[in-house]
Amino acid sequence: MGTITYFKGNILKVGNFPRILLHSCNCNGSWGGGIAYQLALQYPDAEEEYVESCERHVVGLLGKCKLLKTKSDLNLIIGCLFTAAFGGSDQDDNYILKYTKTAFDNFKSQLEQDKKLSNHKIIMPKINSGIFGVPWEQTEKILKDSGLDITVYVI
Repeated sequence: MGTITYFKGNILKVGNFPRILLHSCNCNGSWGGGIAYQLALQYPDAEEEYVESCERHVVGLLGKCKLLKTKSDLNLIIGCLFTAAFGGSDQDDNYILKYTKTAFDNFKSQLEQDKKLSNHKIIMPKINSGIFGVPWEQTEKILKDSGLDITVYVI
């Protein structure tokens, strides 16, 4: 079982240490709301890479995790968990949760393959519970079962 630590604060102002900021996103190339929108404003280079990946691979990204380095913060890697083919809350929770699990498995595999990532702290907001509308407790179970130590930021 992994450990989830909750921290009250702004995930975009956590300090300058090696970290991977995970967030759930869609495969249609839109960081138009929630934490994704804030990431787009602060890290436009990462958003551009995300959009290009979506244009190249479309739904082939579903259930995967894409790690994006940022130019303005060399200690930050943005982890895009592709949990939905498109944005919005009119999607089945089980569909979102299925792809959250496979995206998380893909992320764990990348961590195992790239030992340089082992010194990065894993941080995230309460993914899926905003725009996608999935009850947090359902996503939380997947995170706990992952075996990873994660800090979840809440406002």
